[in-house]
Amino acid sequence: MKIVIATDGLVRATHGDAQYISGVPGYAGCLALTVPDSMPVEIGQAWSVSLTDAVTARVAEAAAACDAILAPLAARFGVYERDTWPAQLAEARALLADPTLADLPADTTGWVDPIPTIRTITAVTGEELGGFAAAVVKNNDDWLRVTAHVAGQRQAAVARLKACATLGAVLGVSLDFTLPS
Repeated sequence: MKIVIATDGLVRATHGDAQYISGVPGYAGCLALTVPDSMPVEIGQAWSVSLTDAVTARVAEAAAACDAILAPLAARFGVYERDTWPAQLAEARALLADPTLADLPADTTGWVDPIPTIRTITAVTGEELGGFAAAVVKNNDDWLRVTAHVAGQRQAAVARLKACATLGAVLGVSLDFTLPS
């Protein structure tokens, strides 16, 4: 179970473990802690929180906030399509390094196609192999730039959290991450 503790040290709410409560506007400046489901908790109850537990909870909240901002971007693609991205990228780089790979015959009987994923996708989409390969590399670079921007914000927030000496300071660290422009 998760409990939400306000700056006055009182339990403000309880939630199930699976609920995403980071970023809920009504909980700004509060601390979300995970406690055993069997632990008796009442709304308004005073709750003592160690600095270590507060930092640990906020570090987890930072990770959840990072995931929350990136998840809608990743959700545009199915998990199985995303599973092909490493192969697409490797093949795209190989094709851009050696454009003659595009000239190999589509019938691969007796040989191993060095760009099977890209060749299969473009056979369905009708795109030109080189253009598709360039788009794959660009999309990968764009995705890495976006995720690195968000990850950098999370890492900076974690460093600030670990440097905190008081619960108030821990609660004062912003976890409002943004996407790059």
